[in-house]
Amino acid sequence: MNILSFDVGGTSIKYGIVNEQSEVLSKGTVPTPQNEITFLETINEIVADNKNNYEKISIAMPGFVNKRQSTYLYGANLKYAIDFRKLNNFESSKFSIDNDGNVAAYSEYLLHYSNQFSNLIMLTFGTGVGGGIISNGKLLRGLGSAGEIGHMLTSKGKKDYVCNCGKTGCFEASTSAAAWTKECEYLCEKYPQSELAKKFSEDNLGSIIFDKSIQLNIEELTTRDEIILNISNGLVSLFEIFDNEAFVLGGSMSSKPFDLVHLINEDIANRFNFPSRVFPDIFVSNQRGEGGIIGAALLAKNE
Repeated sequence: MNILSFDVGGTSIKYGIVNEQSEVLSKGTVPTPQNEITFLETINEIVADNKNNYEKISIAMPGFVNKRQSTYLYGANLKYAIDFRKLNNFESSKFSIDNDGNVAAYSEYLLHYSNQFSNLIMLTFGTGVGGGIISNGKLLRGLGSAGEIGHMLTSKGKKDYVCNCGKTGCFEASTSAAAWTKECEYLCEKYPQSELAKKFSEDNLGSIIFDKSIQLNIEELTTRDEIILNISNGLVSLFEIFDNEAFVLGGSMSSKPFDLVHLINEDIANRFNFPSRVFPDIFVSNQRGEGGIIGAALLAKNE
């Protein structure tokens, strides 16, 4: 069974046809529309272009969803509701919807870690920070919206980290890939001759700040250390609550994470002690940018 699968983010929509072997047969990307009407028109166009290539549609959304009613309710990076029952030729039996962090975690766990771990937490770094929690081999949903890791209140420091959700100090406000990029842009404008500015101009990737081969000046180093500290604090807090065996980091940074994992492990080792326990292993997503598409297809097929 082929599934037309969508991974919706705050800035772009990735989509593709996924087959029974979880292979992405074709894929594309379009900008995320700014309202429900345009959003549904965009999905309708993609569906029409692929009408003979799939048996089911599955959509991963960046926020709260109501699976039973096939609706998207709200997210900090996509703030309008979407009723997918308004799609052309909508059939509930052939439609699936879930949170993007959930589908990424499910995909990563099922395809790569189910033989090693039963308790895993996935974090996706992009416009925000998505999350999915695998507890005893199953997705943890609570009443339906568990796993919104990006909106934990974790950051308190020199800067007021104002989140798109309206709160100050949210995890994603200081640790998202968008936040890394914003910090790099500021530093490169302030220090245009720095090695960081040169490297950033070549790739325009916020994760470049985690490349330990780059000689950073004092302010650049302080900025990097503050980002790492905030990420570490979030991971430690999650570990204390869920006692998980592994973390998987994914999203837009996964193709070029540079030394992110090493810096996190180094910071945690220097600041924390876990008597009689071992802090979880940290991995980078195996699926790079396709985890959301594949995970949405897997959930649609298995649930």
